[in-house]
Amino acid sequence: MSGYYQPAFPQLYGQSQGSYPQSQAPQQSYPARSADPRYPQGYAAAAQTQAAPQAAQAPAAQAYAGYQPAQGQAQAQPAAREEVVGNVAHISVTGCTHSTVGGIVRGSFTASGQNHGRPTYKKDTQVNGLDVQLYYWDDRDGASFCGWWFGPKVGGDQVWAYHPSSTAMTPPKGGWKVPYDGPVDHSFAISAAQPPAAQAATAPGAAAGATAATAAQYAVYQQQLQQYQQQQQAYQQQQDQQTQMQQQMIAQQQKALQMAEMQKKQEEMKRRQEEMRRQQEEARQRQQEEVKRKAAEHRVKMEEMNRQKMEQEKRMAEERKKQYEEQRATIRIRTCMQKVRMSKEEDLATNQQELAELMQVELPNCGSNAVKVQEECAQAVEQALKRIEAQKEVKRREEERKEEALRKQRELQEKAAALLKECSSKVAAAEELVEAVVAAAAHLAPEKELKLEAVQKAASALEAKAEAATAALAECGQFSKEKSGEMRMHVKPKDAEDDTPTLAQVLQRINEAQKKKDTAVREAGVNKDKLTRKAEAKKKLDAQLLKFKKYDANKDELLDKKEVIAYAKKEFSLTLNDARASKILSALADGKGVKKDDFQRLKVQIGIVREAQKDLARRKLREEHDKEIEKTKEGLKEKVVEADEKYSQVEGKVKEVEEAGKPLITEKMKSTEMQPLLEQLEEKAQELKAAIAGFKAELQELKSSVDQEVSLWFQGHCKPLDSKTAALEPRMQRWTTLLTRSRAEMKNRATAELNVLETQMVAMIRQHQKAKGLSADDLYAAMSTSEEVSKKDFLKFFQSCEVGEAERPPAEELTRLFTFLAGGDSSLPKERMMGIIRSYKKVLKDTILTKERGVNSGAVRKLAVGEILEITGQESADEEVDVVRVQCRTLKDDEEGWVTVSGNHGTPFLAEYKGVYKVVKETIITPYFELDSAEQREATKQLKEPVDRKLRPGELVDVWVWPKKEEKSGLVRLKCKCRSDGTVGWVTAVGNAGTVFLEVV
Repeated sequence: MSGYYQPAFPQLYGQSQGSYPQSQAPQQSYPARSADPRYPQGYAAAAQTQAAPQAAQAPAAQAYAGYQPAQGQAQAQPAAREEVVGNVAHISVTGCTHSTVGGIVRGSFTASGQNHGRPTYKKDTQVNGLDVQLYYWDDRDGASFCGWWFGPKVGGDQVWAYHPSSTAMTPPKGGWKVPYDGPVDHSFAISAAQPPAAQAATAPGAAAGATAATAAQYAVYQQQLQQYQQQQQAYQQQQDQQTQMQQQMIAQQQKALQMAEMQKKQEEMKRRQEEMRRQQEEARQRQQEEVKRKAAEHRVKMEEMNRQKMEQEKRMAEERKKQYEEQRATIRIRTCMQKVRMSKEEDLATNQQELAELMQVELPNCGSNAVKVQEECAQAVEQALKRIEAQKEVKRREEERKEEALRKQRELQEKAAALLKECSSKVAAAEELVEAVVAAAAHLAPEKELKLEAVQKAASALEAKAEAATAALAECGQFSKEKSGEMRMHVKPKDAEDDTPTLAQVLQRINEAQKKKDTAVREAGVNKDKLTRKAEAKKKLDAQLLKFKKYDANKDELLDKKEVIAYAKKEFSLTLNDARASKILSALADGKGVKKDDFQRLKVQIGIVREAQKDLARRKLREEHDKEIEKTKEGLKEKVVEADEKYSQVEGKVKEVEEAGKPLITEKMKSTEMQPLLEQLEEKAQELKAAIAGFKAELQELKSSVDQEVSLWFQGHCKPLDSKTAALEPRMQRWTTLLTRSRAEMKNRATAELNVLETQMVAMIRQHQKAKGLSADDLYAAMSTSEEVSKKDFLKFFQSCEVGEAERPPAEELTRLFTFLAGGDSSLPKERMMGIIRSYKKVLKDTILTKERGVNSGAVRKLAVGEILEITGQESADEEVDVVRVQCRTLKDDEEGWVTVSGNHGTPFLAEYKGVYKVVKETIITPYFELDSAEQREATKQLKEPVDRKLRPGELVDVWVWPKKEEKSGLVRLKCKCRSDGTVGWVTAVGNAGTVFLEVV
C-alpha cells in the first residue's frame, strides 16, 4: 500500500471521518528490448501509447475517493467481464445462508485502498473484535489462490468467502462460495450502496431533521459523483477499444506466423513420408526374399527330421519289446525267488525245486539281467537258510529264558516262604511278650487296695514288660518293612497244602498285637493314677490321725480346749485365746471336744482365724501404702506441669519455624532467594526434630519410671499432654513436606530461570553476531582464544557485547548461567559453546533445499518434517515471491543450501529448535565420544564394573554437542544431559545400520 489522501468531499463527510488510504496506480514494467516482431521498438512504445489516454483521464479519476485502476490491468476483454459492482466507494453485502459466515460478512463496506491493483473494502463495523476486509489476490501463490476473498486482513490465512474470478476488476455481485471451499451460495449478493450521509437523509423520519445546507451538500455530491461516473465510462470505453485493436493486431500477426510455420511443417512432413514409403518398400522386398529362403531350408530340414524320427521310433519299438520280455522273465523269477527267501524249513526243498525249473525256462529270456538274477537266486537260497537257522536259534534262546525265569521264580518263592515263616516266629514271640504285658496290667486293677509302694512296683514291672514287647514289635515291623518286597513274591498254591502264612496275615497279627499292648498300657496308666491318688490320700489321712493322737493327751478320743490351743500353737504358730477356742469347740463339738472325724474341720477353723489375723496386718500396711501413693501422685503432678512447660517451649519453636516459612507459601520468590531461606529453615527443622524427639523421649522415660501401681493413673493424667504432643508430629510432617516441595519447586524455578537466562544469552549472541556480521567461528574467537571458555572470558564477553535495546543480565546471573552450562566444571569446552553459538531450526513442513537464495534455483533435495538444520547465515526476504529465506546446512548429510523460513501467507516452514531428543530404543550413555576408546577401557578396568548408564525408551535429553559421525564405527553420536538425573555423556542417535535410537522432539 501507498500513502493516504483526504476525502474528495470534506464538506460532506466532515473532518471527524479521518482520511482514507489512497492507492497509487502501479507502474507496469516492460523490457527495454523485445524479440516479438509485432513490437520492433519493444513494449515501451506500446506502454507509452496506452499511457496517453490514461494521463488525460487522471484528473477525473482523482476526484473519486476509492481507487485508481492499474495500467495494464484494464486490458481484459469486455466480453469476458462478470457482473461487478463497479467503481463505487460504498458497497452492501446481503443474503448468505451460512449461520456463522452470514453474521460476519453482511453489512456496509467502504473502500479502503487497493491490493494487487484492485480495490479493497473494509466493513464499517468490527465483528468480535476483528475487521472484515474484501480484497483481491493474484496468482503468485498458484491459480487456486487467485480471486476475491473475505477475511480479517489482506493476505491472511483465515477466510470466510471466496470468488475465483481473476478478470473482475471490482468485486463480483454474485457467485460467491461460502465457506471458501464450499458450494456457491446464490443468496449471497454484493451491490453498490449510498454513502452514510445519503443513507441518513433517505431514512424514515430523517427528513424532518435535515437542514437545507445538508441537502445542498448532498446535491453537489451527487452531481460530482455523476460527472465522475460519466468520465469513468468514457475512459473504460476508450480502454476497451484500444484493447480490442491491440488484440486484433496480435491475433493477425500470430495467425500469419502460424500459417507460414504450418506450411513449412507440412512440406517437411510430406518429404519425410515419401522417404519413409521408399524405405518401407525396400524393406518389404528384402523381407519376402528372406522368408522364401528360410522356408526352403525349413522344408529340407523337416524331411530329414521325419526320416530320422521314423527310424528312431522303429528302433525304440524293438527295444521296448525286448525290455518287456526281459522284465517279464525277471519278474517271474524274482517272484519265485521271494517265495524261496520267505520259505519255512519244511517248504524250502519244494520251493528250491520250483525255482530251479523256472530258471531253466526263463533265465535265457532275462537278457543282460541274467547274471544278476542268477546271483540273486543264489543269495535268496542262502538268505532262506540263514533265516531258518536264526529262527531256530531264537526259539532255543526263548526256551532257555523261560526255564531260567521259572527257576528264579521258584527260588524267590522258597525264599519268600522262609522269610514269612521267620517273620511269623518273630511275631509269635512278640505276642507272648504282649500277653505278659496284659497279665502285668491286671495287677493294677482299680478295685484293689494297694499301698503306694506296691503300686509303684507293679507299674515298674509293667513298664519293663511293655518296653520288651515294644522292642519285639518294632523288630517285627522293621523286618516286615525291609523284607516286604521279597515276601510279596510268595504265592500260595491252590491245589497244594501249604501252612506258610501270607504277608497280609503277618502284618495283621503285628497290628493286633500292637493295639493289644497299647490298650493294656493305656488302661494300666489310668489305673496307676487312680491307685496312686488313693494311696496318697490314705497316707495323708494316716498322718493326720497320728497328729490327732499326738495332741490327744488324755487319750479320750477327743481334743478339748486346752489340746486345741496347743495344736494351733505348735502346728500353725497361732495363739488362740480362750474365747476363740470356745467358739471353735461350740461350732464343731458342742463345746465337749473335737472328734477324729472332725479333725480336718478343726484345721480349717484354725486357718480361718489365722487368715483373719493376717488381714488385720495387711490392712494396716495397705493404709500406710496408700499414704505413700498419694505423696507419689503429688510429685508426679508437679512433673507433668514441668513437662507441659517444656512442651510450650517446643511448640514455640514450631511456631517460630512455621512463621519463618510463611514466605514460601505467600510470596513468589526467586530460586536464589529461596536457597538461603530453605537452608536456614532446614537447619531449624533439624533442630526442631531433635527437640521434639528429645521431649518425647523425656516424656516416655517419665512414664516408664513411674511405679506400676500408679502407672494407669499417671497415663490418664498425661492424656492432655499426650494429645498435644501427638499433634506436633503431623505439624512437623506437614512442615517437612513443605520443605521437600519447596526444594523441588526451587529446582524447577532455578531451571526455568536458567532457561530464561539461556534464552537471553542466545538472543545477545544473535544480536552481537548480527551487529558485527560474524560467523559462528568468529564469534567464538571473540569470546575465547583457547579450546575452552573460562568464567572470566564468559563474563567479559557478555558484559561488553552488543545487546541492542535488550537489558543486560547482572554479573551474578551470568555466573549462575555459566555454572549451569558448564555442569559444575571450571570451564566450558569449545564444542559445548559452539553448540550454543550455532543456531538450529526444525523443519515443520515438507519443503525444498535449493542451491541459491532464489526459490526457483536448482533443488539440492527435499527436506522431511522433523529434520534439523544448522543456520549458517542471516534471514533475508526474496522480493520476487515475498518469502523469507535463510542459508543452512543439514545435520543429516551435511548438504548446504537455502530454505524458506515462512511463506507469503505467513505459513511457517521452520521453527527454532533448542535441542531436545527422545529415546525411542534402549541404548547406553558413555563418558567418551568413541565407544572403544582407550579412556573408556581404562575407566572400566579401574572401576571393575561398567561405567555406562542405560537410557530407557521415553527418556528426554538436552543436546550439549550436536550429532557427529564416529569415523571408526560409523555411528552418529551426540553429547547430551539427561533430564531425569542430570547425567552428562555421549549417546548414539543413529546406528551404523540405520537403527534410530533417539528422535527429535
